[in-house]
Amino acid sequence: MSGLIAPQSLLALFVLGSMATLGCNGGGSGDGDDEESEEGAFDEGTGLGEGDCADICGTPACGTCPSATMVDGGGFQIDATEVDNGQYALMLEVEFDVEILPPGCEWKSDFEPEEWADDLDPTLPVVGVDWCDAMVFCAWSGKELCGAVTGGASDWDNAEDAEGDTWYRACSSAGAQGYPYGPDYEAAACNGEDSGQDALLAGGSLSTCEGGAPGLFDMSGNVWEWTNSCESATGDGATECRRRGGSRYSDGDNMRCAANSRRVRGERDNALGFRCCG
Repeated sequence: MSGLIAPQSLLALFVLGSMATLGCNGGGSGDGDDEESEEGAFDEGTGLGEGDCADICGTPACGTCPSATMVDGGGFQIDATEVDNGQYALMLEVEFDVEILPPGCEWKSDFEPEEWADDLDPTLPVVGVDWCDAMVFCAWSGKELCGAVTGGASDWDNAEDAEGDTWYRACSSAGAQGYPYGPDYEAAACNGEDSGQDALLAGGSLSTCEGGAPGLFDMSGNVWEWTNSCESATGDGATECRRRGGSRYSDGDNMRCAANSRRVRGERDNALGFRCCG
């Protein structure tokens, strides 16, 4: 997988992705019980419902594309930093057709993050997003939520697949090291509980948290990152999916590239975001 996905139906992208084996593990909450209208469409004003957009940004009715730097992750492209509030806000300006939803996300009613506000710092990573929010944003922006190197979902049963899993391959420098910056834990290198930062940071703020590819930042700490790896290709809001990298609240063990944490697909919390691959 290399470069951006060519413009095409987002629904087609999701169908192709769902044909791959998915995977995830861990606790969590949120089963997606938002109310639908009688016609099967969602409430107006949420960004999801009777809108006209069922394609990628830059096409009619689908809004402005967010600007993002991508780097070579080892045979594919990956966002240099986590998706930020400014980038995500562009998607919230779009009214989507319900066909935008990937398999397993039929319960969704909106894409607005938990505790979202218009005055959030646009440079900080977006948090409070569930797995479906992340999947739709990446596809809408012409990319994919990081999963398999060949595209679609990565192997649920193998969290340390240095050849086939984009996120793990990029973080670990193709399996060569335990942390993005090297083999051993360095407390101050990235934004975790031992770093002394005690706050969410804008992407790339810590030059010491670069790796395992040149120009790639914050693969350890700051916010957990959803990946395209779930226990079922369909399911619902209670289906588990894999998150990676740890957050500003994490210890050294959870900030390893190989850390294998799982949360239910519908979970939104203030330490959980994502980045995209392409």
